Amino acid sequence: MPTRLMVALAGCALALLLNTGSAIGQPSNPSTPVSTPPPGSGGTGDEVVQTQWGPLGPADRDFMNRVKQAGLWEKPAGEKGKAKRADQPKIQEACKHLIEGHTLLDNVVNRAGVLLGHTLPTEASEEQKGWLAEMDAANGDEFDAIFANRLRAAHGKVYAYSAQIRAGTKNELIRILSTQAMITVFDHMKVLEETGRVDFAGLESPQPLAPPTAASGEPEPTGDNANASANPTEGVIPTVPEGTKFTRTAEQGVFGDNNGVFFGAIAVLALALVGMRMISRSKKNTRRKSRSY
Repeated sequence: MPTRLMVALAGCALALLLNTGSAIGQPSNPSTPVSTPPPGSGGTGDEVVQTQWGPLGPADRDFMNRVKQAGLWEKPAGEKGKAKRADQPKIQEACKHLIEGHTLLDNVVNRAGVLLGHTLPTEASEEQKGWLAEMDAANGDEFDAIFANRLRAAHGKVYAYSAQIRAGTKNELIRILSTQAMITVFDHMKVLEETGRVDFAGLESPQPLAPPTAASGEPEPTGDNANASANPTEGVIPTVPEGTKFTRTAEQGVFGDNNGVFFGAIAVLALALVGMRMISRSKKNTRRKSRSY
């Protein structure tokens, strides 16, 4: 009976450990390494390409291009502001956020482009180059006004577009990219506004959405009774989240980064075998003593 009890307890402990590994989201088999498609395989024009992250359509590709091009002019704009307005703390703070934010966002979009087989632009648009030329030609307060207003207007458009993509994209990596874009762009809008040089009267006025149609055919409530979407103003999404199926490979082990579960199970089995051996020896010794009497 003691032997059977020990085996039963060992089995229960092993099952508990293995179930714990599954419960925390670790795979039971070695993970499959992320495959990298050939450059240019992400589709063109109106083509929708199936990827391991979900469908990649024309809006997804356009969004990646715009995020990449935003960094190609906004980061240099931040570097110009740092060099030209070293005596203006608020401009310096905005420049710091622009440089750091677009460095991070550039890493995200570059990684997305590789994993989705999409070739990204390498130059800013002609319009963006024109804005940089304006900053080159300006100094002092004139530079501050051009810097704050050009960047704030551009960020407002990108923020709205990021929200649109985030709401409708069917591709997992584009959701990650659009979420990070919203976080970064919202931060940049705030620091640009804090310079005190943004001319809000010059911004494009928002337009009301057409009332959505409910299942009954009646317009759904809008205004105060409608649900408002929250801005993701906190947190940072890495290029490809660590510890997820995006980055795990077979080299990380059977349980990903949770190999402790596996080794714990082995330890329980070893202890059970030692315990059974000790019980067996104890029984033999008892029998010998009884025979000696």
